[in-house]
Amino acid sequence: MKQIIPYLTTDHCKEAVDYYHAIFGGEIKNFQMSDGIPGFEEYPNKVLHAEIVVNEQITLYLNDIFQTPVAEGNSVILGLEFDSEAEITKVYKALAEEGSIEMELQEAFWGAVHAKVVDKFGFSWELNWEK
Repeated sequence: MKQIIPYLTTDHCKEAVDYYHAIFGGEIKNFQMSDGIPGFEEYPNKVLHAEIVVNEQITLYLNDIFQTPVAEGNSVILGLEFDSEAEITKVYKALAEEGSIEMELQEAFWGAVHAKVVDKFGFSWELNWEK
């Protein structure tokens, strides 16, 4: 096995791609829209697939919701490990800005700086920096 890649499905994928790209940086790759694709005529202007490659270890896949309603958010928690206090603080503030904080950024009992945030799309994030 090589890697697990989270695949985020939302009803506002174009906005989500811009949002996560602004927070995490990296490069947007393989951005495919439904327009003109056979079989997707009834879903105009939807994102079939998008990739944000943050670095060699971190990639996010995203797409729009098609057909079956999907309950967004809390069935999966995305965990991020950081290299510095500045990095965890920046991402924490960006995710919490239009989201909600479940656990403030703080010293955890295991010696790390840790936080839990739900972003504006309803996805849950656990942020951790081992000092």
